[in-house]
Order: sequence, then C-alpha cells, then structure tokens
Amino acid sequence: MKIQILSADMASRIAAGEVVERPASVVKELIENALDAGATEISVWAEASGVGLLRVVDNGEGMEPDDLSLAVERHSTSKLRDEEGLTRIATLGFRGEALPSIASVSRVEIVSRSRGSEAAYRLRVEGGKKSEPVVAAAPAGTSVEVRDLFFNTPARRKFLKAPATELGHIADVVNRMALAYPAVHFRLFHGGSLLADYVAVATEKERLRQVWGDEIAAGMAPFASARGARAVRGFISTAPASFPNARYMMTFVNRRYVRDRVLTHAVLHGYRTLLMKGRYPAALVFLEIPLEEVDVNVHPAKIEVRFRRQAEVHEVVAGAVEDGLRREAKKPAAAAGAPQAFPAVAETALPYVGSRPPHPGARDSRVAETAPREAEQERGGASERGFFGSMTILGQVLGCYVVCASSRGLALIDQHAAHERVVFERLRRQWKEGAVEKQSLLVPQTLELPAGEGTLLERAVPELSRLGFDLEPFGPGGYAIHAVPALLPEGDYREVVRSMVAELAEVEASAAPAGEIEERLASLACHGVIRAHRKLETAEIRALLDALDGIDFATQCPHGRPVVLELGREELDKMFKRRL
Repeated sequence: MKIQILSADMASRIAAGEVVERPASVVKELIENALDAGATEISVWAEASGVGLLRVVDNGEGMEPDDLSLAVERHSTSKLRDEEGLTRIATLGFRGEALPSIASVSRVEIVSRSRGSEAAYRLRVEGGKKSEPVVAAAPAGTSVEVRDLFFNTPARRKFLKAPATELGHIADVVNRMALAYPAVHFRLFHGGSLLADYVAVATEKERLRQVWGDEIAAGMAPFASARGARAVRGFISTAPASFPNARYMMTFVNRRYVRDRVLTHAVLHGYRTLLMKGRYPAALVFLEIPLEEVDVNVHPAKIEVRFRRQAEVHEVVAGAVEDGLRREAKKPAAAAGAPQAFPAVAETALPYVGSRPPHPGARDSRVAETAPREAEQERGGASERGFFGSMTILGQVLGCYVVCASSRGLALIDQHAAHERVVFERLRRQWKEGAVEKQSLLVPQTLELPAGEGTLLERAVPELSRLGFDLEPFGPGGYAIHAVPALLPEGDYREVVRSMVAELAEVEASAAPAGEIEERLASLACHGVIRAHRKLETAEIRALLDALDGIDFATQCPHGRPVVLELGREELDKMFKRRL
C-alpha cells in the first residue's frame, strides 16, 4: 500500500513543528498559559539560549493533579467548552496543543500547586511519554521546565540560528507580552544574569519606557479612537523619527500580538507622505474588537488573525493613526539629537512659474539676506498668528533655507519642502471635496489581468470612477482605460491601475487607491513649487509661513523630508560651550 497511517509518535513530532519553531516559541506558549491562569508575576530562565533549559514560573491559579496529567494530552484544554466558544476566543491559548507539542520534542517537568491546595504536584514528560504526578513542595502557581529542546529531532535543532539570535527572539517575546500586560511583573534571566526586570506599572506609557527606553518613548505620542464596537489606542512616533526596519511596529488584537498585513498597512497608511521611503515608524497599536469579528484560529502558533470586516478595521486604524499625527503635526523637529539623519537632496534650479526669475547672484550667495524690520512691524501682533506666522524672518541662506527666530530659538525652513507640502495639501483637499476632474484619452489603454485580479478590479470600478478613472471591460480578462484624473502627468496609466489592484488584494479598502493618487499628487506638487536657489522676497516668505499654519502636517514634505528644524536655547548654549 502506498498510503500508511503515521505512528502516534511521528504525528506528534510533526504537529510540534507547527507550534514549536524555536526556543522563543516555547516561551510564548508558556507565558500565554500563565497569563490565562491569572498570573501577576512571570519569570523566564534560559540557559544556552533556551536550547539547554527554559523555565517559566508564574503565580497563577495552578492545577490539581488530575488536571496536571491531562494538560499534556493532545487536544486537552480548559479554555473551550463547546463549539460556540470557538467563534468567541477570549483567551490567549485555546488549542490544547502547546504543552504536548513541547513535551514531544524535549524533556519537560511541570510543578503546579493550585491556590488553596496544601501540596504541589510534579509531572515529568520525556519525548511525549509521561509519568504519574507525585507530591512536591512549591508555592502556588506553576513552573514548567523544558530541557534539551529538539533532542529527538536533531534536524530541527540544526536549523536554529546563532545563540545570540535565539536569545534575542526570546527577549522579543517577553518584551511583546510585557507591552500588552503592564500590570504583570515580568523577569528574564539568562546564564544567571538578569536581562530584564519589568515591574508592574499603572500605565502603558510607563511600560513603554521600561521596554523601549526613554529615548524612543519620549518621541512617541498617545492616540486613541473608537468607532462603534471597535476601539484602537496606543503610541506612535512623531515624524520625522523613524527607523530602517519595522522592528518597533507592533500590533495587538484584544491584547494578542499578531503580524497582520491589514493592520501593518493601516499603520503605514496613516503615516503616508510623512516618512521617507524605506523608513518605518515606531508604533504600538492596541485594537479592541468584538470577539466574534476576528478569527484567531487560522495559524498553529496563533500569530495571524482574520477579520470579518477587514476594510472597516483598516479604516479605523489608519484614521486613528492619522488623527493622532495631525495633533502632533505643529511641533517642529529638534535639529539636535534627532533619531535619524536625513540624506542630502540635490534639486535642479528651475524658475518659479508666475514669479520673477531668480536673482542672478542667488545661487552663489553665502550671506543671509536680512528682511527689513519695517516689514516685520507691519504684519501685526504675533499672538494672533500660528506657530509659523509668529516667527520673525531673519533672512535666507544658501539659496535654499529661510532663517527665522521662533519663540523657542532659531528655526531653519527648507523653502522647497515647505511649499511642496502647501501645494500638496491644497491638491489633496480639492480631490477630497468632490469628483476629480477627468481627462479622456484619445487612444484608450488596454489592461489585461489574471482572473483573480480581474475580479478585484471589477468590484473596484465604482471606486476608481470616483477617483477619476473610467474603465470598461475589453475582451476576456481585459479592461480599457478611457479616462484618467486630469491631475496625473501624461504616461502609461496601466501600471497605476495595476498597482491599485495589487493593494486592493491586501486590504480591500478604498484607502489603497487613495494612497496611489496621493503619490501622484506629491509628484505634481514637487514639480510645481519653489525650487532651491530661488531668492524670495520678504512678502513671499511671509505668505509661505502663513500658508504653513493653515495646513495639517506642516513639518514634513509629502515625501517625508523635514520642513523645519529648530535650535532651542539648550542646543545653542551647548554649541557655544556656555554653562547651562
């Protein structure tokens, strides 16, 4: 016979591979069990980066001997009672596979004492074979000790990373759990050394400082929003603070850490036009959603989820992040100590359409062009103006930067980036206020899509029409583009539509094509504004500053570059070696 029934031992090892990928997987499952047991103190010990020994000790409710013996059997759980409960998962663990999967590829010892019980009980399991529980001495709670991980599956141990990498994954698990449960005391030990000690705190902001440090936490602002039964809150880094990877982007659903493409896209969508390409924000996002609207039973390790209404979830999260950033947008970036250094940007000097040509000597000038004092006096009281409008104009240097005195010190403004943001916001506002002006194509462009993408595009045709695209079916699997938004530059529009369809496949939200349009708006704004090496009159500078006060996100251009940097009293005193 070609088909055979696997032995129970081999089936257990295969199942373990779905749950236990590395030592960090063991730590995750055991901490989840401890939290479900109501623990307020959880300690993790690791030796040899978790391969030699992992021990997780908690002060939760513990287990009686009969429950202890059943806990290591496959498909045994205390967290599900009936089929209906599977659609409303309120606990972190529920599959009943964590302990037996771990025990099938290691040597496990569990010591547990329930609250109110006079004695604890010890149970040993080696390679899936368990002993009977025996009486032991231990405080209330549970201790799970895992030794010689993957001792009977050497191939899996061979694929583990360097010890430092595996230890880093364990620390990441503890950090994520600590961020989600600030009222629980977490400890992490390795080789006899205390690596992390997160005492219980009252607020999520305090836990954020414990885990990510004061420097990152200080640059993050709280945000919160609710829409119906869905609520989202957390902390987001204020631009231009950013990082080269998504390490500091964490999303939680009902306090369960997940890696979800919809949530990740929603967070990044909230930052659109505020971060440079290839940069990522720091974001700690907690989404609270009715249990029946999220399916957590789609991945053996419970790391992925599926939303019933993912478009609505995307809209709630992206809107909350954007609103939170909007509230912080008027606070300029500090020139000193910023988390990121922005690369130089070379720009071609072009005349400003509708204005007089650049001053012949502006390109080579190295002297600040001081604004007349009379012009400053004519503009009225500074208290009636916004942050930018209240600045005192000092001049222009290097043909690129406007120098001003603000209430907090010295401010440098990139004239091109500032005007680019102003024009972009005006274009975006016009687009959102009504139907986008369309331009018909003399020769329609034909687009062919695979069956799956064609179905997505068919559903998106009404939304694309609102955005300025007129499409009609053209043969099997094809569409003809008859009209496009007038604001788009001339070119091949098929890739624009194709890109929109690709994003719709991820989020099924109108925000995807909106982001595509905004990229085109940013491109238009970049090519139609004040360029570098353009001499500005005082009145032009004043109009630009006033315009910045009238828009959101005035501190970054649509591509994420900073518009303004400030040197405060403290930075200036340090530069001149003055005593503070």
